[in-house]
Amino acid sequence: MYRKHGGRLTVGDAKDKKEKIREGADIMANKVIRIIVKTLFYIFIGLLLVYLFVQMRQIGYQIFSDRAKDSPEVAKEMVLTVTEDESLMEIGRDLAGKDIIENAYIFAAALRCSEGYQNIQPGEYVINSAQRPSEILATLTHIGEQEEE
Repeated sequence: MYRKHGGRLTVGDAKDKKEKIREGADIMANKVIRIIVKTLFYIFIGLLLVYLFVQMRQIGYQIFSDRAKDSPEVAKEMVLTVTEDESLMEIGRDLAGKDIIENAYIFAAALRCSEGYQNIQPGEYVINSAQRPSEILATLTHIGEQEEE
């Protein structure tokens, strides 16, 4: 390593100074890159949370809106057979397979949020796509028949 001679830098001192400057620039570049990556990551997480919030809001609306799939003019009809040990999801899949409801999961969740879903009776029922989930549940639990008696 060269030393200073009369206030002048030697070749070795100039190389050391350039290396230190280069190391400082590398450290600064790494810090800037880390800041940019962290910022982009937080922006991504924020946008993901907003997206999930909007999707969950739409799902919640579908569950609690109690709307029929079709209007009475274009309604499709089917005979639904319910067995004693059939779950809400299986009933929903049967109805979705026959295009009576749009989504079996949403239908099952809507029924779970309603009173009386535990009282579904086995049997054969005529169901159409103009019925709301609450009306389908009333049919499956024989609520309408009990009120008439």
